[in-house]
Amino acid sequence: MTADSVTSEYLRRCQADERFRSLMSTSRIPESFKDAHGILPRPFFADREAMDTLGAEVRDVFDIIVSLPERLFGDDLGAYCAAIGIDEQRTELISRLRHVEPSRSGRADLYRDGSDFKLLEFNVNTGLGGADMVEVHRALMAAEPFAGFAREFGLDYTDTMAARADLLRDAAAPVSGGREPVIAAVEADGGISAWSNGFRSIQLSLARYGVRLVLGELGQLKEKNGRVWLGDQPIDLMLRYFMVDQLIADPSGRPVYEMICRVHDQGRLVLHTPPRSHLYNDKATLALLSDHRYRDSFSGAEQELIDRMVPWTRLLQEGRTRFDDERVDLMSFSVDHQQELILKPGAGFAGIGVVAGWETEKREWEELLRRSVGGPFIIQRRVDATPEFIADPADGRLEEVLPAWGVFFSENGYDGGFIRAAPYPKTSVTGGPGTRRSGLFTCNGQ
Repeated sequence: MTADSVTSEYLRRCQADERFRSLMSTSRIPESFKDAHGILPRPFFADREAMDTLGAEVRDVFDIIVSLPERLFGDDLGAYCAAIGIDEQRTELISRLRHVEPSRSGRADLYRDGSDFKLLEFNVNTGLGGADMVEVHRALMAAEPFAGFAREFGLDYTDTMAARADLLRDAAAPVSGGREPVIAAVEADGGISAWSNGFRSIQLSLARYGVRLVLGELGQLKEKNGRVWLGDQPIDLMLRYFMVDQLIADPSGRPVYEMICRVHDQGRLVLHTPPRSHLYNDKATLALLSDHRYRDSFSGAEQELIDRMVPWTRLLQEGRTRFDDERVDLMSFSVDHQQELILKPGAGFAGIGVVAGWETEKREWEELLRRSVGGPFIIQRRVDATPEFIADPADGRLEEVLPAWGVFFSENGYDGGFIRAAPYPKTSVTGGPGTRRSGLFTCNGQ
């Protein structure tokens, strides 16, 4: 059966059978996961062939983005950063270890618009955010009546955390040799406590695969015997959760950052998420893909992929641009077409700073555009995301939610996925109040 048919049948059973409606609360999902994430009352389903295609496509778009500094700016990182609104101070920090590329893996966040998927952003800092969703997959597959439903319809899932555990071991090997590596997730000062539930869930999920993840903050790191130490142990591989903006806001972390980069250069630490990865998370990269001025820099196949997956996106700047087949003044167009547009900070996360034109008073929208022009903001065409139904666990009543699809990718393409959703309609489902998560299972689509 197709994913749509499986979904319809699952919802029908939820309405008829309380056991289906209550599976998310009765299955043995770890408390660490429940503490970290709100949980949707049902899993989601997708055709495996479609996910394999999507995984390959997001990997290919990522490859194009990684090529942009060289392709468009002759590998002049300063010119590239200036083009996407990154100032000189941030460019200096990002340029540290500029020769170190991130691994070809991460997560794409997308909306589904009918049968097509539209790319919202990449997350390549660590590739672990959402990987702990495997705990939902595992718990449901061990619980009835879901286990029987999965057998009936040939449902399966990709164990993203297992793949990430293998990736981290391989990446740490140059420092750790044959032993199990010491892997540290490092935040800015205060960051671990702010996100403690999420880190704890990832930590326990990785432990299932024998990977010990220790948690620390910049102020806790020391250099000793040529290594970076956290507490009483040297670190083999570091997952960088601290951001460039945090180093600017709190300069005390700057010497520690320099120490990390120096030890990495000496081959005594693997900084798995180098500062250059910041460039590929920035939503302004989508503006470079979308902007007609750079179209001739892409092959015909790349143009087709970009047109299909990337919403119309521009850096919010003075001047003229193209919208469909028209030449328009960007600022005037953005004022006049606010019902079709959404404003986003280039380097934002979790929906922070996102403003939808269709949810904003006209005068407020105009003032916001004036304040934001020339800053690190993008203006983007609204994606009419397809809502999905869930069944209320209490009575089976159907409610609409707006899902964002988190799709992991690697060298091999699709590497698993999950869903984040909020009550429909809503501007952003990437975080904040009302956002809940669920697992994504695949079926053969026949």
